[in-house]
This record gives sequence, structure tokens and C-alpha cells, in this order.
Amino acid sequence: MLTLDFLKNLAERHGNEIALEDDDVQVSYAELATAVNALAVALQMKDPALGSRVALCAANSLEYLVGVLAVQAAGKVPLPLSHRGDADALHALLLDAQPTALIVDDAGAALIQCDEDLKIHISQFAGLVHTYRDHTPDREGNYPAPVIQPEQSAG
Repeated sequence: MLTLDFLKNLAERHGNEIALEDDDVQVSYAELATAVNALAVALQMKDPALGSRVALCAANSLEYLVGVLAVQAAGKVPLPLSHRGDADALHALLLDAQPTALIVDDAGAALIQCDEDLKIHISQFAGLVHTYRDHTPDREGNYPAPVIQPEQSAG
């Protein structure tokens, strides 16, 4: 079962039940599925090729988890990097791995010096979800097309 199929099934079965909680933030299964779906589309818009690498350099957080799931849902390979790592070592890893995108938080953005067009900052997630919430990732690696999402059950 693919990541998006799994999340869609969870959202249909559990809807507004809490899927993730971190401090004062709670995310329902439906919200999680919507966020992962939208971010997967954003990743495919940046690079439609399946199997390309996406680096993640951020602290553990709800957003980090959504990022990892979105990378998988987009048909890409996650490349987790330590946000506490050495800049030179990270640079060498990135040169070797050649990711097509980097998901970063403030610490990761400061640590990794590269073309800003490669970076997707965690602070951009809300806007990306708003922009791409009515799209779905393409499993064939083609440009994603808008679709109407089924309404999530209230659970």
C-alpha cells in the first residue's frame, strides 16, 4: 500500500480524530492526509521525476514528519540530514547525493548554503497546503493535475 493510500484510508476511517500531537498542536488524520498530499504535489511540481532524492535538514517536529511522508508520497527518496551536523560534511553529502529539493527549518537553512530555489522551508508548508490542497500527486511522474478530493468523514 502506498503512503497516500494508507493516509487516505486512515482519514476516511478516523477523520477528525487526533493523529499527531506536539505540545499545543493537534493534527487530525484528515488534516495529515491533506497536508501530505499537498506537499507531495509541491515536490512533484518542483521535480516531477520519480525516485529523485529530497534532503531533509530540520529538527524533529510534526512538520518534519509531514515532510518525510510527503517525500514518500511524491515517489521520491528521503535523505535525512542532521540539523546539528557539520556544514562541510553536509555539503559533501549533498554534492554526492544530488537532491532535487531540500526541506529545511531555520537551523537547516542556515547550515546548508545552496541555491535558495532548492529549499522548501517548513514555514512555507501552510501556504503550499493552501495552494495544492485540491491537487493529487501523479503516480507516473507526470505533472500533477487538479482533482476533486472526496470529503473526509467526521469519524
